[in-house]
Amino acid sequence: MEKAFRRGKLYLGKLVGLDLTRCSTLSRGDLLKYRDRILKGSVLRTTIWLAWPMIIANLINISYNLADTFWLGKLGKADLAAPTVSWPLIMLFYSIGMGFSFAGATLISQYVGAGEREYANRCVGYLLGFMLTMSLSISLVGFIASPLMLRVMGVPLDVLPKAVNYIRVIFAGIPLAFIGFAFIAILNSIGDTRTPTILSIISSLINVVLDPLLIFGWLGFPALGVMGAAIATIASRSIVSAIGLYLLTRGFAGIKVGFRDLFFKLWWLRHVVRIGTPLSIQRSANSLGFVIMMSLVSKMGTAIIATYGIGIRIIDVIQAFTWGIMRASSIMIGQNIGAEKYQRAEQIAFKNIALVSTLLSIGALLIYLGRGFIFAIFINDPIVIEEGIKFVTFFIPSLPFFGLFFVAGAVAQGSGHPLIYTVISIIRLWILRIGFSYLLGVFMGMGSVGIWIAMSISNMGAGIMALAWVMKGSWRQRVIEIPKARRVSTIDSSE
Repeated sequence: MEKAFRRGKLYLGKLVGLDLTRCSTLSRGDLLKYRDRILKGSVLRTTIWLAWPMIIANLINISYNLADTFWLGKLGKADLAAPTVSWPLIMLFYSIGMGFSFAGATLISQYVGAGEREYANRCVGYLLGFMLTMSLSISLVGFIASPLMLRVMGVPLDVLPKAVNYIRVIFAGIPLAFIGFAFIAILNSIGDTRTPTILSIISSLINVVLDPLLIFGWLGFPALGVMGAAIATIASRSIVSAIGLYLLTRGFAGIKVGFRDLFFKLWWLRHVVRIGTPLSIQRSANSLGFVIMMSLVSKMGTAIIATYGIGIRIIDVIQAFTWGIMRASSIMIGQNIGAEKYQRAEQIAFKNIALVSTLLSIGALLIYLGRGFIFAIFINDPIVIEEGIKFVTFFIPSLPFFGLFFVAGAVAQGSGHPLIYTVISIIRLWILRIGFSYLLGVFMGMGSVGIWIAMSISNMGAGIMALAWVMKGSWRQRVIEIPKARRVSTIDSSE
């Protein structure tokens, strides 16, 4: 039995590219491994060094959605539309827990920047315990309430049954997926962006393989259609959770978590609530706003839903690059603020704003040049392709402004001061995007063109406001507390 366990651990280590036989030694003294480079290295070189594994991971993770979009497009517009109408609602529930989890990651990052190994390690365990608790609650509520909410959204009758099947599988699997999200956030917060990339590659490859097998019933598998795509997504994401739990419980990257470490303390919860409440409001308001947007789009017919879904997937591809830079910025800002290096944190923010806006400008141009061809890849429907060309024409010019808004989110998260960013985010979606979508698309009768224009206006307005906030600099203050040495051994017992 012991030999079998050792062989299994060695095989798993080769699979993920890690030496799991050395986990016990990795748990010592390795938590601050990347700290000096993040605090002292060249801003742009360090950004790219941190970002490129996450860019690869993001591009691969997009295969979850692209594979679903590609294969479901072969079944028809209704099957293609089911995940499109479901994900805004899924993200509404995700955001409640994820906002607080980002707050937990912020504390880890700032404690690492301050050189506090013990408190960083404690925060890891607390975050895992919190995510497990939140995910079970979200899974139950979402599974029960989502069919009714899809009806309230006005999802077309030909799409509704497929959407219900899809969304219920996703909600049932949320606890399996959330631990993986937490594991990736934890490693990113300490500066390890490579291990999550390896695991994301494995997870995404499994998803790509399972998708056609479960959708069409190849190789003896049942033909489950849209439900098969959802099962493939949950099964592949569960791999990250399983490996992440194994590594952290055995000891990895200077972190070792036991069962008792999962019970979070009141001092930690107070910090997380203070930081996480605005983040959760921002994310949930965004998700609810996208549900409203999906309702507006749904009222315009299945072809417009399909166009919207493909358009979002296209934008996801180019944002994979900027998302990696955004996460790198958040890590760097968090650790530098934790070390009270506020001037360097400001340099990181402005240099990466310029970098992201430039990349998005280039990407916008490429998408515009290939707009008709890109939509034709996903579905051979002349109406969808024609509508897709309109979408690109009116929406793409706003992408560089979205870069400003994007990096401001990294500043808010890394610094632990998300309140103003939350306000800007709500204005962007609820006033500029939803408000103008209704005004132009419905009230003024411009239809889908009015919605595409409103989406562009919202990005431009939010980008300008976000840049003004970053320039003001009110976020340059760390949020962690480091008790005096004599209190370190008693802080937990006092709670």
